[in-house]
Amino acid sequence: MDADELLDRAMHLYELALNVMDEGDYMDACEKAWACVETLRKALLVKAGISYNRAKTITYGIPLFTRLLKKLGRGDLLEKYAFFDYKLHIMGFYEGITEPWEIEEIIQNDLKIWIDSMSDLIRKLNINIASAEEILAEIEKIKRKLIIENAKLVELREKLDAIIEDAVSV
Repeated sequence: MDADELLDRAMHLYELALNVMDEGDYMDACEKAWACVETLRKALLVKAGISYNRAKTITYGIPLFTRLLKKLGRGDLLEKYAFFDYKLHIMGFYEGITEPWEIEEIIQNDLKIWIDSMSDLIRKLNINIASAEEILAEIEKIKRKLIIENAKLVELREKLDAIIEDAVSV
């Protein structure tokens, strides 16, 4: 998928969110609204030269999205992304505890402004950070090695504790 297709998909999801919200299905509205947000996240990365397969992942996509928005001086968009994740995705869709009036306000106002800002940014963006994919793959390899080494460290600490406990209990 290219960035334009993703932009179109995001707008379609937003319209679906508005429609199901009008029908009173607030949980589904949250799900569709969050899908719209995630689609725009992917569109930004694809427009920046990241493959769709990497952009759609959490492991690669979120760190790239975060860094890119920060470097572009758009921390405001990143803050709203986190807000939508919490209020629409987690508390609205998964937990079902965001109030209907709040969902309406967020989707009709906050999300619409964010969509317009993200769409404008995506259309104007003219960079290529495709080489970042290799660096992220290397970071993931190192993280896996660190997890293995940390498990070994925990095991050694447990052995140390056992030696001390045995000596003290005598």
